[in-house]
Amino acid sequence: MLKIMILILATIGSMHQPALAQDKEDPNSTSSTLASQAWGALERKDYAAARIAITRCQTLYGAKAEEMQKSLTILPDKESASQQWALNDVGTCTFILGKVAEAENKKEEALAAYKMVVEKYGYSQCWDNGGWYWQPSVAAKERIAALTLETE
Repeated sequence: MLKIMILILATIGSMHQPALAQDKEDPNSTSSTLASQAWGALERKDYAAARIAITRCQTLYGAKAEEMQKSLTILPDKESASQQWALNDVGTCTFILGKVAEAENKKEEALAAYKMVVEKYGYSQCWDNGGWYWQPSVAAKERIAALTLETE
């Protein structure tokens, strides 16, 4: 599943243009590149590298992601979802943060990351090479439920 998600995020990179001036100077700082780096590091179990990519994505694009989230009243359809590139990538990176925290047995941090996805990036979407978008907030709710059940 993670291999598929890495390929998905690599594909997303070609779906939108860099948003910040420094992106033109550093193509490794696009939101989609950072999300792809985070997925890859998670798969390699290089949690420190994943955290670096996630933090960079959140720092560079978090404000834009929140702006995009606030502008929406419904989940964008497949044709317009890629226009919400910052929201999609920051929401995905925050979901990955939850996965990293889980892998490190940091349950409270994982829960906080998943709750952030639901509360701040609820309309974020991640492309699946199968031809559809999936919602990090839906997956985050599932992880919240699973982690909450484990502690009861």
